[in-house]
Amino acid sequence: MNIYRLLELKQRRRSRFSQKEEHSFFMRNREILTKFPRFATLYDVPISDFDVMRANIIITGYLNKVKIEEEIANISSYLEKDSKADHVKFLITLKERTIDLPYYTLNKNKIYIPFFSLALNSIYTKEPEKILTYPYDQLKDIYGDSAIDPFDIYGPNLYDSLFTRLVKLGTNGKEIAFFHYDMNVIYIVGSQGRLVEKIVLFDRYIKQPDYAHMLERLKPVIEAYFADSREDFINALYKSNFISDRIYWTIKGPLK
Repeated sequence: MNIYRLLELKQRRRSRFSQKEEHSFFMRNREILTKFPRFATLYDVPISDFDVMRANIIITGYLNKVKIEEEIANISSYLEKDSKADHVKFLITLKERTIDLPYYTLNKNKIYIPFFSLALNSIYTKEPEKILTYPYDQLKDIYGDSAIDPFDIYGPNLYDSLFTRLVKLGTNGKEIAFFHYDMNVIYIVGSQGRLVEKIVLFDRYIKQPDYAHMLERLKPVIEAYFADSREDFINALYKSNFISDRIYWTIKGPLK
């Protein structure tokens, strides 16, 4: 058993991820995943908490797509779009009606539909009138061939967006460390947007967990992890009160 499995096995009793809003959102909307064969494995339950987050990015992107298409059609029904002034007004109105939608920012461009390329996302946000004309009007119902794997294309930075509740802790240039406040879990995400490691904080032997200044206390933990220093990593967890005396000395033993 390695350090990470031990921390997960001995984690402090906490509310289950299945009780979180993220999981409830997934269960309410997971039928949407059947529209994407390549993400079919994310439909089945139980799946891991991280895979639920991945699934929710696809689901939220689809809901964004439907909302934007509806608004484009609504605006077009009463707003002229034959001049530059009309186009600008169209963009302003669309922005106002979609301002609350989650998105990911890439080179100052907003990605509302993560399973579409940057080019297609730009059409939805910068040239929305095209969505009403061929061939782009086909995207409303036929989009399978245009769908990409957002985790491959956009990588771990996709999680550093309004599509998740994760908070970025740091990076070594290839992997990114994220923190989930509700779960008190660190997720290390690789260059292809897949989970590399899960680090569960606060074991069952800590009587009174300290939740203050978490990001500041997590900094040395992440620095040690990315430095690939097992000893520094263990010591950082211990000094920041993320593991108990009992777990600390257990890990300092024969575990790897």
